[in-house]
Amino acid sequence: MKIDEKQNRGDDVTIKMGHGMDENKKQIYGANLLEEKKTEDDKSAEVEESRYLSKSDILLGKDQRETVFLDKYGKDAIIRPLTDGELTLVFELIGKVPLNEHGIPDLNLVDISTNLRALRKVASMGLVEPKLTEEEIGNMKFGVPGFLAKRILEMSGLTGTAGDDAKNFR
Repeated sequence: MKIDEKQNRGDDVTIKMGHGMDENKKQIYGANLLEEKKTEDDKSAEVEESRYLSKSDILLGKDQRETVFLDKYGKDAIIRPLTDGELTLVFELIGKVPLNEHGIPDLNLVDISTNLRALRKVASMGLVEPKLTEEEIGNMKFGVPGFLAKRILEMSGLTGTAGDDAKNFR
């Protein structure tokens, strides 16, 4: 099979084929070139479509996974971020957060037992492997639920302290 010339000018594909190529081969070769061109067009359409948020994009957020090493156990665990709905449940548990003298929410003023329950809830919802209930999280070595909850909240988009988040929110 001898091909004298193959050119690609923008959207047009020009093919000049040698005399020795039969019609069937010319059709197959031409179809392959058109398929290549179609694939390039599809790619640019996919890039254009990727600019818009899709339902699958939204649902992928909670599918993110991170492996964390738990020093007190000498083993790894797998965590994920919380969804907006799950975070709402945690905030409902905490209730109204007292404000400091600058009018910024101050988690240091939240009742310690409420704070610990909220951390256990976060750790329970965000811990993928092993999957544990809030009660089982409560049986972990002290500090581990807080460590897990902190990292899960960071993955969920709540970084720094609540006061920092409140300042940035305004």
